[in-house]
Amino acid sequence: MGMAKKSTALSLNYDPELARKFQEASQKKTDIADFISEFLVQFLSEDTKTAYVKDLNFFFDFLKSGNVTIAHPSQIQSFHFQLYRDHLIERNLASATINRRLVCIRSFIKWAVAARLMDHNPLDTIKLPKVQTESPTIAFDDQEVVKMINAPDLKTHKGRTHRLIMVMLFNLGLRRSELINIKMSQFFNDRGHVVLRIHGKGDKVRLIPLNQFVYDEVLAYTDHLRDHGVDLEGNDFLLQTEINHKNERPMDGSTIYRVIEKYALSLGINKSVSPHSCRATVISHLLDTQNTAIRDVASFAGHANITTTERYDKRRKNLDKSAAYQVDYLLKKA
Repeated sequence: MGMAKKSTALSLNYDPELARKFQEASQKKTDIADFISEFLVQFLSEDTKTAYVKDLNFFFDFLKSGNVTIAHPSQIQSFHFQLYRDHLIERNLASATINRRLVCIRSFIKWAVAARLMDHNPLDTIKLPKVQTESPTIAFDDQEVVKMINAPDLKTHKGRTHRLIMVMLFNLGLRRSELINIKMSQFFNDRGHVVLRIHGKGDKVRLIPLNQFVYDEVLAYTDHLRDHGVDLEGNDFLLQTEINHKNERPMDGSTIYRVIEKYALSLGINKSVSPHSCRATVISHLLDTQNTAIRDVASFAGHANITTTERYDKRRKNLDKSAAYQVDYLLKKA
């Protein structure tokens, strides 16, 4: 007698939360914000999502100021984009900022076309302005770096935290958002190296080994916290605002700006500096002083494109090292 076949159908209980999500996804979208939310689903990084929302809102607010309200991506016309581009140029914004805002809109339109919300891309024929190839960021010189790192008062918790902030920025070339979000679980050992796993722009991960100086500074900081009853564990943030309890959130990014500005001002460094100045400093230092291969520096800095790293390469302006002096065909005088 043959055995009855066992049903392979899945038996699932009703999930009201899943039903709600399906209902929301199927509802007709009536506002451009609904489409922006759907566009953002493809991105994992919250920082990336925030940046896209900000840049897209700049565009739609500009249109509203001219009494144009967009409810659906198909309503966006080429002249909207062109007038916005010209508006940004007239405001004398940095070329990189202009391009970032325009590329954001282009990405949104490309997504809308792919999602069949539009039958063509109205922006295909409009050119973007050329991006300035030189980095406007002002870097510190080597002597200023040493003064900055040694300036904080190590008798206070705030001073120790400020020192570690500058050690990490000047030695690892971290972006501000990367620094404040470092957790202890991102440090690990690999074949004799102490390595920091950094989650960078575009959800890209890069691995940075710590040299002895940075490693000792991190240990000194965690030992200092432990001496005050704060023992950092895997999910804890490295940078701790207070000495008597752990941060539940990352340090505010504006704090990093204030730290750099405070010590630069106190040391009489009369430059317009920021946390990105520290990043520019270490990249320039590696390229110009240490003669590190540019591809190695690009990997260290997390640059997806080597041309980004080239903006920091001051050697291109050094005529003494011009490649023209290396040309030699051993031609003999007639």
